[in-house]
Amino acid sequence: MSLDVLAAGILAGGLYALIGLGISLVFGVLGLMNLAHGELVIGGAYLASLLVVDAGWDPLAALPLAMATMALIAYPLQRYLLTPLLRDSRSAPLVATFGLALLGQALFQAAFGTHPKALPASYADTGLSVLGVRVQTVYVIAFGLAVVLCAATHLVLTRTRAGSAVRAASADPGTAAVLGIDVNRVYAMTFAGATALAAAGGVLTGVAQSFTPSSGLPLLLTGFAVMALAGIGSVGGVLAAGVALGVLQSVSVGLFGGGWRDVVVYLAFFLVLAVRPQGLFRKAHAA
Repeated sequence: MSLDVLAAGILAGGLYALIGLGISLVFGVLGLMNLAHGELVIGGAYLASLLVVDAGWDPLAALPLAMATMALIAYPLQRYLLTPLLRDSRSAPLVATFGLALLGQALFQAAFGTHPKALPASYADTGLSVLGVRVQTVYVIAFGLAVVLCAATHLVLTRTRAGSAVRAASADPGTAAVLGIDVNRVYAMTFAGATALAAAGGVLTGVAQSFTPSSGLPLLLTGFAVMALAGIGSVGGVLAAGVALGVLQSVSVGLFGGGWRDVVVYLAFFLVLAVRPQGLFRKAHAA
């Protein structure tokens, strides 16, 4: 197996980690399986397209604004829709996120049409040489951003008062509320932060490949696979899981062809759930 294939898989894993980080964070803190996560990723790409395609911005310049806008949209959705449903049952918010996914697809189709879009950038199709290995520039950028955002998320959760509140609300919401923590606000802030991370992945996905209103489902399944490999609550494991998934996918494509690209993602997801449901990297991360 050539080093080019391995390098491509490792760097593509950074983009997968960006997609999986938000869904892992929401499930780890809120216990909510967000079926609209793929649409939140694509929402970031479509928001960026308003600045990149229509106004001529660079995607990296549009990325912070897309993250902030998607977070502002996500906060009231969690605070006033999903959190009240969480108090009543675990199935109601799952159904609600499925409805939000369908609503997102309909809104994207109405606002942007069904034709594929992409975010043009000078680094979209270019490559660079790292230690003699040729890699795509956009995936190098995605990998670097994934490392930064994973590290930042870990530091916020472990080294700040806000992170302490998040961990308390995740471990025991009732006790956290007695101690004066506004659990509803913590949940909403967590969901907003996870959505911002999803939007970052969406912008870079839009640079790396084209997207349509229905592109959210395969991205959701990729996020599930990353979360399954990483284990719940393992921020560092998300990056490792994304890299592992990227390498597995790249190697399978190199050996068997492009038709196996998505098959290995789904196989990895189900195999890990069957053999090691706590994830491949959770124990190492906890240690």
